[in-house]
Amino acid sequence: MTLTLHRGGRDLADTATTALDAWVGEAPLTAQLHSGDVGWHLRLADEHLTDALRLWEDDGVPVAVGLAEDVVLRTAVRPDRDRDPGLAAAIAGEARGFGYVDAPSGTALRRLLVGAGWSADPDPWVLLYRELGPDDVAREDPGTRPLDSPEDVEARTSVQRSAFAPGSTFTPELWDRMSAGPTYDGRFEMVTWTPEGAPAAAATGWFAGPGRCAILEPVGTHPEHRRQGYGRRVNLGVMTALAAAGASGVRVHTPASNAGAVAAYESCGLRQVDWTTAVLAPG
Repeated sequence: MTLTLHRGGRDLADTATTALDAWVGEAPLTAQLHSGDVGWHLRLADEHLTDALRLWEDDGVPVAVGLAEDVVLRTAVRPDRDRDPGLAAAIAGEARGFGYVDAPSGTALRRLLVGAGWSADPDPWVLLYRELGPDDVAREDPGTRPLDSPEDVEARTSVQRSAFAPGSTFTPELWDRMSAGPTYDGRFEMVTWTPEGAPAAAATGWFAGPGRCAILEPVGTHPEHRRQGYGRRVNLGVMTALAAAGASGVRVHTPASNAGAVAAYESCGLRQVDWTTAVLAPG
């Protein structure tokens, strides 16, 4: 085994997401890093992407990917290597300096970190999943549609900012960077509109390829239009498009404490399939 670590930003995205897409086809019901997580991260400016991506290769073949988000290192390992102690040691070495690492239960990485004094994060997340099939393709909703103009982009980003105010900084400029990424596909990003023509809810789906599991990220409903079914409609609209393209299912990973989000996803037919915890650095 000859492991090589590459650090980079936008320049590594294509190689990293291609590997992630292949791995999710083999292991859809895991909360590890998805190509859509990388796609959403690419909204940031280049100076915020410096060394955000880590790619481990074994004799030139990708075997693990990491995404640094502030103090969190999110990871994905090729399914047939998730119990490889040598690869786990290489990732653990890169984890020094981070406060949290997403390391799924049962993997060599989690065992190694826990053995080194890391502990389970007391705040669990829940993994929700829905299988997609022919029945999902037949669904129609004229009030939910993909973006088709700069005005639609402004509507989509404004819904996001309102839904997550004051924390969201999503602007058309950031959307432009995100949509230029290797994993973005406009078929899977939609806005649901009110009868009066106001943007009420928005969602972005990330397609990993036919027969593979997609994700939704981000999803938001304007505060003025909550509890009226708009969030459910936009999620179902994106899922319809994903099903039509051949996605095998869709998953979402959200804090278990966010009962409203969990209930919203369950209303769209997603079910809880796992509770997960990151590991927290000692000290």
